[in-house]
Amino acid sequence: MTYTSLTEDLLEEFRAEKKMINEQVAMLDPLGVSLRKPATQRLVSSTLLVITEILCYLGAVAGIAFMALMHTIYPFTVLSGIYNNEQLKNKIGVTNFNYLGLAIYGIVLLCILLVFAIGRMAHVIRLKNDILHLAGKDIKTIVGQHLERKAEIETIDQKHGLDFYDLSSGNDEEFVKKDGINDIANPGFGD
Repeated sequence: MTYTSLTEDLLEEFRAEKKMINEQVAMLDPLGVSLRKPATQRLVSSTLLVITEILCYLGAVAGIAFMALMHTIYPFTVLSGIYNNEQLKNKIGVTNFNYLGLAIYGIVLLCILLVFAIGRMAHVIRLKNDILHLAGKDIKTIVGQHLERKAEIETIDQKHGLDFYDLSSGNDEEFVKKDGINDIANPGFGD
């Protein structure tokens, strides 16, 4: 069993934290950017969705009223006139005429259901947009905290000359432990 000193354990933890923060920032930053939109677009989009939702619900209620009063509106009063005229009704066929009336009411009902469904979809989209906006804001906060911690780690790294490994590669194998004062490279003296 090998025992490590507290300094070695802390340096190992420091290295792992540095690597984790770099990986998380690389993963979360593009996600946060893609979730965030300018406030004006979000406001217009949210307003448009609320208006669409309200208009669709009003359209569905108007469709129900239309269906109830359809026999009094001009093109559909012709069907009422044919239904009351026995001679025309027999010529067309009672069954065919009844199917025509049911088909017209069915089409109107289908249109009402579709308009109501569009209203519900606008409602769901608006709620999901709010959730995505909040998630984007939270991710931006997390990335900001990670960047602050990354800056603190780099400050400590530069202050003590630790220089664990190259951050661009993120490869632990490039880690070179500095044991003595003679092992620290002098930037003013070329190799």
